[in-house]
Parts: sequence; C-alpha cells; structure tokens
Amino acid sequence: MDIDLDELALDDEKTYEVFQRGETNGLFQFESVGMQKYLKELKPDKIGDLIAMNALYRPGPIAYIPDYIARKHGQQEIVYDLPEMEEYLKDTYGITVYQEQVMLLSQKLAGFSKSQADDLRKAMGKKKRDILDKMKALFIKGATERGHPEKTLDKIWTDWEAFAQYAFNKSHSTCYALVAYQTGYLKAHYPSEYMAALLNHAGNTEKIAFLMEECRSMNIKVLGPDVNESEQGFSVNKKGEIRIGLSGIKGVGENAIINIVEERNKHGHFDSIFDLVKRANLRAVNKKTLE
Repeated sequence: MDIDLDELALDDEKTYEVFQRGETNGLFQFESVGMQKYLKELKPDKIGDLIAMNALYRPGPIAYIPDYIARKHGQQEIVYDLPEMEEYLKDTYGITVYQEQVMLLSQKLAGFSKSQADDLRKAMGKKKRDILDKMKALFIKGATERGHPEKTLDKIWTDWEAFAQYAFNKSHSTCYALVAYQTGYLKAHYPSEYMAALLNHAGNTEKIAFLMEECRSMNIKVLGPDVNESEQGFSVNKKGEIRIGLSGIKGVGENAIINIVEERNKHGHFDSIFDLVKRANLRAVNKKTLE
C-alpha cells in the first residue's frame, strides 16, 4: 500500500493521541523527555499546537510554554497588551511565538514597511543593539502617532527583545511540525512497519537497543532471525511482529542473504537444513554461512 504523506488530513485523532500520550520516541523534533512532558500537559489536538510547541521548546521561549498550556485549557485568561494585537496573536492564545508575528505587529501598530519589519527581525535575532535602539525610537514614534500609549509600547518592545533573540520563524516551524505529524501518523496507524523502518536506519547498537525497548512498550514483539521469514534487515511478518534480519547474524554476507531470500520467494519455505543446503547456491551460501 502506498501512502501519499503530502495528502494526509491534518485532523487525524489517532495521530494526535500519540502526541497527547507523549509517545513520541522516533518522531522528528518531538523526542526529548522535556517535550514529552509538555505534550502530555498540552494535549495537542490541531497542527497549530505542534507548530507552536516546536517554536516554543527552545532557550528563551520555553518559559512561555506553561502559559500557552494554561491558556489553551482555559485555566488562564488570554490577554493582549493592545486590542489590535489579537488579529495576529489569537492563534497562539495571546503569546508571541513567531518572528512573523513581530514583523506583522510592527507594521500594524507602528506603520513599519515590510522592509523595516524584516530589518527588525534580523536586528533582534542578532542582538544588534545600535540598530535596535534606532528601531525602538521609530516604533514608539509610529505607534504613538496612531494613538497607542507609550508605556504599553515600552512593555511590548521589552517583551519582543527578550523573546526575539531566540525566536523561530513560523514557516520553518511549520515544516518541522508537518514532518512530525507525518511520522506520528505512521507510528499511530502502522506501528510495526514504522518501528522496523526506524530500526533499519538506527545506525548503532545503542540506538537499536533503545528502539527495541520502545517496541516492547508498544507491545510489538521483536523476534530473532529466521531463515523462513527474515529479510535482509528488520521486517514485519503477517502477524505484525518485527523479525530481525539475516544481516543481524554475524558472518552472514549480503550475497548469501540475497540468494536465500530469492530461493525462498520462488519455491517456498525451507523444510529442513537439508532442504536449505540442497536448494541454496553453495558458492554464495557457503559452509561458514550455514553454520
């Protein structure tokens, strides 16, 4: 069965349940223990939550995560420093999460051009104090001329400076969250196949051991190599169990494995060691391999 990941609906309940339980080992960008803890508290139920968590779980913005969670669940009032800010902060419960929000708000509140807004983003990200001081004066002037109180504007600017040096852009975070959602979908709907694929790309024994432990926690059996069932790497059998590949046996080369699997696929399972010896190409499957 072929799955077009780009065509997945972004409202799949089973996928969000994986994130809500914090069962995100093997999911892009969402694997850390701290992230799993926050996911269990947040209970994400839309792609916007995953995008926001991806952006917030970084030095600096991480401090806003408890507020984001409390506001999502109605435990904390959603407040805006100025009513005009709701348009761009509504989706993130009144919390500035993305660089794009700073850029859009600077345009709306102070009349910045798109070019000035981008200059502000760059200056904040690189902590260019001389440029920031000039831009603050421009921001205060433009926004007070539009009737906004200077004291509130000072607070907004201070919040932006503290946040923006670590801020993520939403487009970047969206791409990350989309890949995380796609991998979460596969883990939710095809758990054995997904874990077998991860095991095949683990790269080292420590990671393999970690993923096999994850399989056990998911109640997926991982069985030893079997001449009648194993492929070259980890694969899934008809019962949904993961079978360790023949390459997991020390001293068994690729040519031997290819020969054994091809013969088995053409003429069925091997009945005994004698049947295997009779049917295998003994140039490829030599005595050492058989032992």
